[in-house]
Amino acid sequence: MISWFRFITFYVLFAFAAVYMTFHHEVATPLEKPLAQFPVELGPWHMIHQDFFNQALLAVLRPADYLSRRYQDASGKLVDLYIGYHDGAQNSGPIHSPKNCLPGSGWYEVSSKLMNVEVQGQPIQLTQAVYRQDDHQELFLYWFLVRGRPLGNEVGLKLAEIANSVFHSRRGASFIRLSLPTGDNPVEAMSTAESFLRQAYPAIHAFMSF
Repeated sequence: MISWFRFITFYVLFAFAAVYMTFHHEVATPLEKPLAQFPVELGPWHMIHQDFFNQALLAVLRPADYLSRRYQDASGKLVDLYIGYHDGAQNSGPIHSPKNCLPGSGWYEVSSKLMNVEVQGQPIQLTQAVYRQDDHQELFLYWFLVRGRPLGNEVGLKLAEIANSVFHSRRGASFIRLSLPTGDNPVEAMSTAESFLRQAYPAIHAFMSF
């Protein structure tokens, strides 16, 4: 009796999955405004450089849109900002996590932890990570956005993508990363990153919430 029950349960689940795959269609979700229109001034921070990726790198990352800039404040502090948007279209690739990409580029992880940073009274969950390559050590703050919700790790991202696909037929997601050298003072580097984050997050949220 139990074996028949298991067979029927498996058959029903298999049939449901087959019907779902047949009739489920995901819709690509373009940004309302291209990232080229992202502000060059963010409070006391202003853009001093913008990178444009070559075709080889774009073929690997496959973002629907991206932004890679360096910002500087009046005291000369620098923060690099990367935003990659993946709209779920067939030619848009998956998000590449730093946990996979950085070690593959010769960096090794010194430390990594989930944390919350409060911005305008809202806790933003993100990953704080320090990576090292030769004599250079870099601080990274990164998070993901799905339907405007910040997610601090890769597990949360995958679960949110699945839920977005099932309930909304969409798979659009964003990856946001801040980075700067730690120098001899990791605490000061983190303070600089948080200062920039508090200025940049409202603009990021406005571009990525849809």
